Amino acid sequence: MLFKNKVSVHWKEYFDNTCKGEDLWGHYKTSNGDLYVVIDGASSHEGTKTGGDVARLIDKRLKEEAINIVRSKHLRELLHSINTESMKVNEGAYAAIAGILHRGRGMFAFGAGDVSILAKKPNGKLLQTLPLDLSMQRDEAEKTAMTEIGTIIDGKEITSENYIKRVNQFLNHGLSNAVGIGESFFLNEKSFYVKEGAALLIASDGITDPFMDPQKESGKIPKENALKLYELINSTNNAEEAADALKELFWDTQVKEKRKIKADDRTGIFLYMLNRKEA
Repeated sequence: MLFKNKVSVHWKEYFDNTCKGEDLWGHYKTSNGDLYVVIDGASSHEGTKTGGDVARLIDKRLKEEAINIVRSKHLRELLHSINTESMKVNEGAYAAIAGILHRGRGMFAFGAGDVSILAKKPNGKLLQTLPLDLSMQRDEAEKTAMTEIGTIIDGKEITSENYIKRVNQFLNHGLSNAVGIGESFFLNEKSFYVKEGAALLIASDGITDPFMDPQKESGKIPKENALKLYELINSTNNAEEAADALKELFWDTQVKEKRKIKADDRTGIFLYMLNRKEA
């Protein structure tokens, strides 16, 4: 899958959604570039709808409205609109999301929740592009819930008598921020330019957690903390090779090393920046 622009992008999805069926990936053509998204649905299963419903809602809206995205601000506005709609699904259903809006050599990375965007620089260094919105500690959850007293969240007023339910909601969700958790939804964002030889991986936690120490903050990833991901990305020449290598890595880890790995949340998109001769 190649797009000839100021940089040639070879991309390929890795998708193993056979367990809970709550995750999705998407490639959407906008009026000014390409949008790549990974969605990791999750839920407490207390309601009749699940995180898979939120994931499908996000995909539906992006398919319908991606053509209207000209600049990153239009994408931002659309995602906030989707969040408002998704809160009507149910209180226990939400979805982590991360993606890349690609235009020429320009990349706009965005995320909310624990879907990672990893970037390999041409020199082989691996970075986590955005911070992850991981689970809140109780004191943070209490402080956040107290600031919401007097507001309406998910159709209910937060009061000094019931705010502790909001605290438990933050803790039970496991994430401090994702599509569908609350009106306070925000996006982590970063804009940057890429060169030939760079690569990106947008990945749900079922891909990163088995091979990388959890890293909440963005920045350089120590090689010893993600050795297998370093080897995988640096030893492959394009996205298709990387997706095949990831499949083999899961097989080797579970069958040869006999390590148990959770069966869900294995959704990712590889993006390799190639020079024109390689493309």
